[in-house]
Amino acid sequence: MEILNRFRKAAYWTLDAIKGGAVKNDFKDIERMFSYTSFSALKAYQKPTLDALLDTAVNNSAFYSSYKSYKSLEDFPVVNKSIIKENFDAITFDDKNNNFLPVKTSGSTGSPFSIFQTKRKKIRNTADTLYFAKLAGYTLGEKLLYLRLWAAYYKKPKIIAWLQNTEQLDVSDLTDNYIKELVTRLEKNKAPKGWIGYPSGFETICKSLDSMKAKPLNCNIKSIIAIAEGLSPEVKSKMQYYFKSPTVSRYSNVENGIIAQQMPNDEGFRINWASYIVEILDLESDMPIEYGAVGRIVITDLYNLATPMIRYDTGDIGAFFNDTNSNDNIPKLESIQGRKMDVLYKTNGEMLNPFTMHAYVYDFPEIKQLQFIQHEEKKYEIKVNINVMFERESLLIEKFKNDIGKDALIDIGYVDVIPSLKSGKRKISVNLYK
Repeated sequence: MEILNRFRKAAYWTLDAIKGGAVKNDFKDIERMFSYTSFSALKAYQKPTLDALLDTAVNNSAFYSSYKSYKSLEDFPVVNKSIIKENFDAITFDDKNNNFLPVKTSGSTGSPFSIFQTKRKKIRNTADTLYFAKLAGYTLGEKLLYLRLWAAYYKKPKIIAWLQNTEQLDVSDLTDNYIKELVTRLEKNKAPKGWIGYPSGFETICKSLDSMKAKPLNCNIKSIIAIAEGLSPEVKSKMQYYFKSPTVSRYSNVENGIIAQQMPNDEGFRINWASYIVEILDLESDMPIEYGAVGRIVITDLYNLATPMIRYDTGDIGAFFNDTNSNDNIPKLESIQGRKMDVLYKTNGEMLNPFTMHAYVYDFPEIKQLQFIQHEEKKYEIKVNINVMFERESLLIEKFKNDIGKDALIDIGYVDVIPSLKSGKRKISVNLYK
């Protein structure tokens, strides 16, 4: 198995070399960018790529044609999905060389989204993926367990999955019996493995192992990367306990790629400055905010020369910080607190840290699923999926009031299931008020 894994790795880089070595060249470029310890030096290296993007936009996009006298990136408008949809033809460049590839998001939150990317951008994304996987501890060629909802348009053909050494695990299959069989199979296979998937799926696995009173497992898992949802400290700790592997959270989206990722033994998110420029802007205006304050995550994709994503509001919120334990002054993301539309507000108007709700999952292990909904300024609902009589309902309400506000009005709703989104992700919080 080890020999076959090494063969897969060698075959991948050999095929890339035959095609001109584009992925390897980008991989080395990303490595070079991450070797900088000075933010000003990094931005100087990044500037020609940024200038090329902005110059191409103002000269080839009707939407940006009025910005030809720009002095800096900040002269460009902030855009979001709605603006890009409404002005798609004016923003997107002409595909003169038949070089554009469509990219579509699933629209799991009710807003399907489609853009174009160039083949060059696809290559950059591949290099980003390989580089950040390596940082998490994954070695190209090893088996990769991929836990997500495998809709028909995502599922790989069996031969492709085998060649890439990917095992496609579906979050909709995670019953106790399935998890028990999966763990038994993983322990029998001694080959090194990486794991990537939804935190809600990891949570289901860990709760099932808890119920089995399982001990730490010998599965030879070398890396665990959580994607698409927030990774709570509780799930991170449990995954590291059961699978004895560093567990990190990756911040990415379909329309751009990998924006930031935690490093093993580091809670901060290392930003992918090699491929993006990241800004944190005020929640209500397009002004930058001070380090440490929570704001909107706005990115500029340096390599998409098809549908340019310049100062693109991702819809997520987070905060910058400079890591005093690091030997560089390059900003990191302190946290990614999820979609702005999913953040709950306390009764005093302050935002509630979304990971607060995740803690309840382990405070109340008798509950199968939880969801917190804000209906009005001080009116909330907690949906509870449970198989037994819930004897600690008053304690759940009390704890939530301690976090959200003593004057909160809280209803408990009992349901048979809390449905997942079309993507297979499950929201633990929903804001219907803001």
